[in-house]
Amino acid sequence: MLNKKNKIKLKACIKAIRPYHALKNILIFVPIFVGHQYFNVVALKNCFLGFLVFCLLASSAYIINDLHDLENDKKHSKKQKRPFASGKLSCRTGYLLAPLLTITALIFTISLPLNFLIIAITYYCLTLFYTFFIKQIKWLDVILLAFLFSMRVFAGMTLIVNGFSFWLIFFVLSLFFSLSLLKRYAELATIQTKNELSIFGRAYTVKDKTKIALLGYIGGYLSVLVFTFYIYSEKAQLFYKAPLLLWLISPCLFIWLNQMWQFAQEGKINDDPVIFTVKNKSSWIFLLLILIFSLLATEIKLPFYTL
Repeated sequence: MLNKKNKIKLKACIKAIRPYHALKNILIFVPIFVGHQYFNVVALKNCFLGFLVFCLLASSAYIINDLHDLENDKKHSKKQKRPFASGKLSCRTGYLLAPLLTITALIFTISLPLNFLIIAITYYCLTLFYTFFIKQIKWLDVILLAFLFSMRVFAGMTLIVNGFSFWLIFFVLSLFFSLSLLKRYAELATIQTKNELSIFGRAYTVKDKTKIALLGYIGGYLSVLVFTFYIYSEKAQLFYKAPLLLWLISPCLFIWLNQMWQFAQEGKINDDPVIFTVKNKSSWIFLLLILIFSLLATEIKLPFYTL
């Protein structure tokens, strides 16, 4: 049985690896659904393993990030409650836990394709590069952040047969560019309510809000445009009996993106946009509509539609 001190330490370790951020790694499953391989047992097994690998790598990177930002986090109103900044975990624990998680993740990649391993290692290295060098560089940080989000989808592509898709690559890159900018905008909106002018530890100031919003809207609308072009692609004709029904998804994406930016402008997004999306009921409604329209496009053949 664990004593009280060890229980507190265990809870702090769990908090340090940020298990709720594992939601982001569900993106690995996107290619298996887009590629209509959800009944492929091997692909599903690989995706679950890939999901676990990215969870471990991301947790290791979060610990290294917290150790690197330790002094800044102690001065931050919210981040000072993190395990290392609050003193619940020692730095020594972090230095032991981070490599342990990384090594465990690499062991799980043994049965996965080599391309997945390359993307996973690249993701981890870029995450550390972001932590140590890019985080405080204006604009470059959101570009790399969008790429890191997208790499989860790229990794998922390597785990299924014929998973590669330029359409999906361009779609996720533009979508996550918009969401990365949304994250910065939400942070600025939050500090503005406290009469502060800049994000602590970042290069952005309140004066950047207009530029951030403009680029964010452009990125979001570009993702909708890419999806619309995809409807007429050869891949769409192959996967769907009635690809024209996918047109119903475009307004869902458009309205959802506008709603997210509206929430940010109203100061309602205090979390990471991906975490906020999971908690937001209307986002689930849009997701359900998208799934329904995708199913209809897959199963229903329109009598007037000819290729």
